[in-house]
Amino acid sequence: MNELKTILGTNIPITTRGILYLCSFKDNKLTVMGERLYESSWDALQAYANIPNPESQLVSGKTFDDLIANMSKLHEDIYDVEWLKELSECL
Repeated sequence: MNELKTILGTNIPITTRGILYLCSFKDNKLTVMGERLYESSWDALQAYANIPNPESQLVSGKTFDDLIANMSKLHEDIYDVEWLKELSECL
């Protein structure tokens, strides 16, 4: 069940409420270099806000199901040409 794994293949514990992807953006491609999982969406947001890496991405959810739905959308976006173009304009 890949929908219950991070983009790097880590199993997501049911207590997880936030995932921080540490990314690199080069040549219109977003590459996930590392990840951190958090049991609190607030802690995930704090980590994201304090990392001086604008390419990094955060996904969170109030419930585990919300987290998985939001993560699935982000995984799609990472390969979407239009989304990547918008990201490049923000960076």
